[in-house]
Amino acid sequence: MQITINIKDSSKAKAFLNFIKSLDFITVKESDDNISYPSMTEKEIIDRVAVTNKQIKEGQTISHSDLEKESQNW
Repeated sequence: MQITINIKDSSKAKAFLNFIKSLDFITVKESDDNISYPSMTEKEIIDRVAVTNKQIKEGQTISHSDLEKESQNW
């Protein structure tokens, strides 16, 4: 598993990083890469919810286990 954590206070970030490094089951790889995650505007979210609600009403759904199986092929 890989996790990205953003800490705004650099002094607290260093203390946290030192603690994390002290754990024997965690490997820390430092990188200066900025990762940008996709984001949606409020209107895009509202539009997507409307589409999803319509799909649910029309029965266009799949089970959670089917979704997990399908996502393994992505």
